[in-house]
Order: sequence, then structure tokens, then C-alpha cells
Amino acid sequence: MELEEFDQHVASLRDRAARSDVAAIEDFALIEGLTASAQEIAEAERALGAVLPAKYKAFLLRYGAGQFGFLDLLPVPAAGATRHHEDVVAVSRAEFPDGTFVAVAPVGTGDYWCFGVVDGRCRDEVLFHFHDGDAPTWEAPDFLEFVAAKGIRP
Repeated sequence: MELEEFDQHVASLRDRAARSDVAAIEDFALIEGLTASAQEIAEAERALGAVLPAKYKAFLLRYGAGQFGFLDLLPVPAAGATRHHEDVVAVSRAEFPDGTFVAVAPVGTGDYWCFGVVDGRCRDEVLFHFHDGDAPTWEAPDFLEFVAAKGIRP
């Protein structure tokens, strides 16, 4: 999926939310919008020792992390800020100290959706990584497909 097609799914999500009771819930952010700058993404890549997928970086620049529909996406640490225990760098370092995965979203069960890392580059595919050591399972071919399926649910 390309970003332009993904944008259409986001418009549909916003339209559905406007027609439902979700819009009436005070303090509910359908899209939290914790965007990251190109510099912040580059700093996260250095800290992780891995190049992030292009579609993931484009998403972070345009939409950001935090609440996104039905997903809670880990934010990229803000430039100059101390690492929060729930950002993509801190969680990835804690959960995957060998650098073989980069966590992008908690599942809520101690498991994470993540990218596999090969030779210092994140693969495009999103995996479901089990906290108990079972082999990760394939979830989506790329980040936009993942967010569309799990966050937007078109």
C-alpha cells in the first residue's frame, strides 16, 4: 500500500468517527499525532543501530505515533528529551537487547508488533513477536498495511 491510498483509509476512519459516538467522547484522540521530525527519526535509527522502513518513516512524519484508531503506536523520542520507558528506542532496547527486532506497537499482552532487523536494516514486514519466546509470526507486508488492518479496520 502506498501513502496516498493509506490517506484515503484515514479519511474514511475520520468520517466514520464523526458519524459515531466516538466523536462525542471528551479527551479522546482518534489520531494522537505524536509526529517525529526527520532529525528525530535519524537519531532513533542511530540509537537502534538500524535503518527504519521508508513507509514507517513517512507515516511518522505525516501522522505520528500514540493513539491511531485502534492501535497504540510507540513514539520516536523527541530531540533532546530523555528517553521515555515507552518509546520505540527504549522498548526495543529493553525487549530486544540483541538488536534483532524494533518494536513499534504493544499488543497489550506483553507481546509487540515489530520489524525484524537484518544487517542493520529493518525489514518492511511487520511481525507479531511473542514475549514467551515463540517464533514471531508474519502480520503484514508493510507498516501501512499493518496500520490499515489493525488501526483503521477499513
